Amino acid sequence: MITVGVISGWVSAIDPRVWQAVLAGLFVAVGWIVNGAQNRREATRLRREQREDVQRALVAEIKHYLDVLEGEDLNAAWEAMQPRIEKGYVPFLPTEDNDMVFQSVLPTIHILPKTVIDPVVKYYSQLKAIDAQIADSRLDAFVTGTDEDSRRRREISYFQYLQMKQRAKTYAVQALREMGVAPGVNSPGLAHSGQ
Repeated sequence: MITVGVISGWVSAIDPRVWQAVLAGLFVAVGWIVNGAQNRREATRLRREQREDVQRALVAEIKHYLDVLEGEDLNAAWEAMQPRIEKGYVPFLPTEDNDMVFQSVLPTIHILPKTVIDPVVKYYSQLKAIDAQIADSRLDAFVTGTDEDSRRRREISYFQYLQMKQRAKTYAVQALREMGVAPGVNSPGLAHSGQ
């Protein structure tokens, strides 16, 4: 059994420079631990700020498009356009550019919670589908066809375009809700045309 006298003799036999080195090492180790904890807190704070900035920018972009969609009566658009298409009119669908913010934050989208990422990606995927529908509506075969089938394709395409915008509206509301924004969307959906 080791006695106190043996331990104190052993401790007093150690060179004071060794004690200085042990204490300095202990001090450095405690400093590393404290500094590491501060760095982790700072990294967490910066990540939270970055997440909030990305989310705030996405909310602004989505709300803008939702405001635009709220100003459109998709049922009235269909009712006004359908008879014109039936008579041979070729609707012109303007190009849209509603994902500039999304494209710029895409490399950092992973910082958002999964519950936010899913509806946001769903919304922007719908915008891409709308862009594809617009591009298809400008193809020569679509624009220049004069037969009944061409007219019918234009009618179906325009109706699908309006339905896609309605879905984008729904997806925008879902995305905003997941990001903590409760938009007041009470407008009716697009009525089915019996097609």
